[in-house]
Amino acid sequence: MSSSDVIGRSRIKALAESAAKLGSAGRSTLDYVRVRRTFAHLHSYCIFMGSGRSGSTLLGAMLNAHPEIVISNELDALYLFSLGVPRNIIFSQILKQERQFATSGYQWTGYDYAVPGQYQGRVERLLVIGDKKAGQSTRRLENNPGLLDDVRHSIRVPIRVIHIVRNPFDNITTMYRRQPHRFDGTGGLRATIDFYRQLTATVDDVRARLQPDEFFDVRYESFVDSPGPHLVRLCAFLGVGAPADYIEACAKIVRSASRTRDQVTWSEAERHEVEALIESHPHLADYGYDT
Repeated sequence: MSSSDVIGRSRIKALAESAAKLGSAGRSTLDYVRVRRTFAHLHSYCIFMGSGRSGSTLLGAMLNAHPEIVISNELDALYLFSLGVPRNIIFSQILKQERQFATSGYQWTGYDYAVPGQYQGRVERLLVIGDKKAGQSTRRLENNPGLLDDVRHSIRVPIRVIHIVRNPFDNITTMYRRQPHRFDGTGGLRATIDFYRQLTATVDDVRARLQPDEFFDVRYESFVDSPGPHLVRLCAFLGVGAPADYIEACAKIVRSASRTRDQVTWSEAERHEVEALIESHPHLADYGYDT
């Protein structure tokens, strides 16, 4: 779903206009004071990167269930940053987008992402905020490499990038099957491989520009097999605790990883192309068509 589907182009323009009008008078309003208080304790901003259909919605929903984290679903916050919208307006939009997701019961593309008994839709103390839109965020950083520095300058808190990777054969297959309108007219599965290659190159570029404590890799299959330890490490990466009841509740909603690569016919050339891509990127090591 595009950013225009989620928040609407008219609302984006309104946000940009409000940014221009946010002068000294606006900063003295009661609403502005409340906003500042809401975000007073923030210590990191979270960006999801990678390919679509990689499990980022599940992980984003789990983090959003944490008592000190709010992660919106599919806002496309980087687009707002590219417009120069001030951080507190964007952060307020993240909260609004999360409330809208709550009204859906955390249902998305036919799946249930509710974590019963935890903090989706509410927060005890807001320490980490972010937006889950991995594929689109990666494309925006590809098209505008300077955007990462713009975000860092705007948010005034550390950046934390979460990169979710899935077996490329499954990832490519799922993207192709879910978005045939994008790829069927431009080369089908081969075009999807090229698209995935571009995303992977952008991830490598962003990784190289960040410090090790700013970038976190998650292998979707490993996460599904053992969600608890992965969530504990992820909470540590984001600088928050990992309450036992929270970890247990999140682990209960995890579904087994599906092998979607078997749902399309791969030519020998297409397999070799993906295998060569895997060999050229260390974070994809050990993936393969038969593994």
